[in-house]
Amino acid sequence: MPQVTETEVFRACRTLFGPELQLNREFLSYLQPAGVRSAYRKKAKATHPDRFALSAGATQSKQNRLFQDLNQAHEIVQVYLKQRKRFSTMGSTPSRQAYSQPSRRRQDPPRRHTQRGPLPARPLQFGLFLYHLGVIPFNAVISAIIWQRQQRPILGEIAKRWGWLDDKKISQIIGHRGGIFKFGERAEKLGFLSPLQVRTLLFHQRSKQQQMGHYFVSQGYFDEATLNQLLLQLAEHNQTYRNSFGGYYYFHHR
Repeated sequence: MPQVTETEVFRACRTLFGPELQLNREFLSYLQPAGVRSAYRKKAKATHPDRFALSAGATQSKQNRLFQDLNQAHEIVQVYLKQRKRFSTMGSTPSRQAYSQPSRRRQDPPRRHTQRGPLPARPLQFGLFLYHLGVIPFNAVISAIIWQRQQRPILGEIAKRWGWLDDKKISQIIGHRGGIFKFGERAEKLGFLSPLQVRTLLFHQRSKQQQMGHYFVSQGYFDEATLNQLLLQLAEHNQTYRNSFGGYYYFHHR
């Protein structure tokens, strides 16, 4: 399991809980997963890029960075909690030295991760397929999703360009209660878009984004030839379980 430094954990906690928090080792010793989840969900709801779909480009870029920082902070704290549990099981507490591990230099070859048991018996998206296969760590899945999202055209802007929504309706959708629902789901609930229109918008949006596999190649996890082999494996896996899950899992995302 990769380890994180104490400084990284403190910085991540400030991102999750706010800069006014008084941080010390006693705070870390009492930190609980439920509190971390609650803080993450609250911050994610406030910083999610969909809330700023109508804002200026600079604001959208800022919110994308904040959301990415939040996800990275959450991942770091999750790693720390696993470290703490492991040391507790061993009957000791992690010292300052135990937190530290040299970070991988960019020129180092990518570390191969061990396979995490049998693949789930259901269709998988590409990032999760690679994670369960042991090719990439979970934080790489999150980073790839964020990278991909930043390149998607905004759903509301597409609908407006096609004449399906106007600024007033878009504002109502964004401000609609129930922030856990995505833009398209809220538009359906308000009756502004039909399910077919939402599916059409999502298909168009995804067709305009770069495929996830290119992110992993650019980060050095594997090369283009390996990417093609992994895509074939994914297609075979999803084909095996497709019928059991109806038409919902249709993807072979790169």
